[in-house]
Amino acid sequence: MKTEFDIRLKSFNRSLTLLDVPKNVAVWKDQAPEIFTTKQGEAVIMVAALEEAAMNQEAGLGGVAEEKDREETELEDAAFVLSQALGTWFTDQKHESDAGEVDLTISDWRQMRDQRLLAKSQRVIDLAKAVVAGPDGVAAAKYGVTTEAVTTLTKERADYDHIVNAPGVAQSLRRALTKGFRPAFNLVESKFKELDSLIIQFGRTEEGRSMIAAWKDARLKKGAGHTGSGPETAKPGVPPESAVTPAPAG
Repeated sequence: MKTEFDIRLKSFNRSLTLLDVPKNVAVWKDQAPEIFTTKQGEAVIMVAALEEAAMNQEAGLGGVAEEKDREETELEDAAFVLSQALGTWFTDQKHESDAGEVDLTISDWRQMRDQRLLAKSQRVIDLAKAVVAGPDGVAAAKYGVTTEAVTTLTKERADYDHIVNAPGVAQSLRRALTKGFRPAFNLVESKFKELDSLIIQFGRTEEGRSMIAAWKDARLKKGAGHTGSGPETAKPGVPPESAVTPAPAG
């Protein structure tokens, strides 16, 4: 990961770590404005997803776009295998309408995307489950319509569904990551700017004002080697970074 992104990720983590200090938790958690607690939780999810994506890239495991392509292909392959077995079974049982519904080539499966692929694969699962649980389950097993095949397809569908339909901020970050790290980092930065705008409301107490000052310091994009602990050495005539207030959110 580029040094620029590494610095920004460290800044995000410093800020979240600061909020996790017990005396600060007592100031903000479930306190007015309560939406701060919600957005802090969203920021935690987003930063964790960024870290996972960064580790995957460094390990040569590819990004979210590659992961989506891989899971999509695995679902298509599993759906094709079971649908062909199911189609052959239905044809031999003279259930032409059911056979026609699942008689799909691998090219047919490859052309499906997202919700259509999920819906069609679920239909295959439902039909196969009914056959396996029915009186002809033993006979159908000879065609490959088995509990194991249904389980395999169900798992592959669940894996793909998790990527396509991940909830809320997790899904928005995954979409951003398909375009690269910069859009993803910018999306997370926008979440922290929301926290910047809200945290000032905790300045009603001395504890709150202390937390706000520490938050501003943590939000500064210091060098990658800076851990946020210990005093900073200022150049002559230049105030230390901790004395600089970040630009207002907006």
